Amino acid sequence: MKNTDRIEFSFWEAGCLIWVGAKDLCGLTYQEFCNLIWGNDFEKIKPFILENQAFLAMNLYQDDGYRVRVVMGELNPKEQEEWVARVRWKLNLSCGAMVVSGILDEDEEEFNNLLSANEIKDGDALQCYVEVPPTIYQVEVYSYAPGDLSTGWGQITNPKLFKPQPGIEPESLKDYFFRTRQPEEISAWIGYEITEDEQKKGEYYQAAIEENYINFIIRLSPVIEDLSVPQLEVDGSIAWEFRKPDKCPLGILGMKGNRN
Repeated sequence: MKNTDRIEFSFWEAGCLIWVGAKDLCGLTYQEFCNLIWGNDFEKIKPFILENQAFLAMNLYQDDGYRVRVVMGELNPKEQEEWVARVRWKLNLSCGAMVVSGILDEDEEEFNNLLSANEIKDGDALQCYVEVPPTIYQVEVYSYAPGDLSTGWGQITNPKLFKPQPGIEPESLKDYFFRTRQPEEISAWIGYEITEDEQKKGEYYQAAIEENYINFIIRLSPVIEDLSVPQLEVDGSIAWEFRKPDKCPLGILGMKGNRN
């Protein structure tokens, strides 16, 4: 990838996480890497993330597959406006390749023979790598409705299941949409969720299943000077930052769709 490039791919399943890291794992073998991550020794994991800047992992609330867009450079206005959760930190990609993965297992041979994002077929992989110019990047991972797996969207529209973080004001999807959007802006997935007309519900359903929504955007950009150190959970994962967008998200369609 080079500046302004974008690439998309999807994983058919994931293990309740998404992680990104340097393909050379900062000099560790994959087995050493797994032992470090699974060792439950926070003091050993912490420098690997904060000082070596080799790895970032984020927990997800269930093990669904997901679609990822990697962006080199700036987000477009819609991508910037609609995210409901994100993390930000540094990633040392001096090796020239970033792994994106939804699993952590002991199959070292499989990891050592990863396919590039350009080689995998959609939904036919659990992890891949993206080639990038070698340097240290600011990496941001953003999560989006309707397929958000961070709990951010649920905190807004399903507070009984997902306890809202401070600053998140719960609201029904119907109220959120009509308060902040015009009726003609409706997305198929929103129409399906809020309509009471059974015929329209069927029409919205058919349209929604054909749309190709992005779950996560991973943005790589130059490191800013005042980048805050992220909050680490006890398992070494990065804590999500949640927000409620000013306008109800309509969803980010993949490159095969007609909305960016």
